[in-house]
Amino acid sequence: MLRRICVVVVVIYQVLGALSLLLVPLSAMGAFGMERDPLAAVFAILLALPWSLFLDRLGGDGSTGFHLAFLALGMVINAVLLLGLCRLARRGD
Repeated sequence: MLRRICVVVVVIYQVLGALSLLLVPLSAMGAFGMERDPLAAVFAILLALPWSLFLDRLGGDGSTGFHLAFLALGMVINAVLLLGLCRLARRGD
């Protein structure tokens, strides 16, 4: 039961992360009738915390692609940590 809950949480986190990363360029282009929103990346930044604070320094004033890649990396790190916590919790049962 605990394994299923952990898997569901990780999958939901990954889906939210992918959607938040997709929202950034779609909002910048104004696709699908969306208004251009300069704060579209806030959701991605929050989902990649705390790594987004450190990885953003590596990108400097680089392109948006680098920043999105760093945010994706932060989300992957968080997902791996969640999976590790799931395995640790399962081992304790």
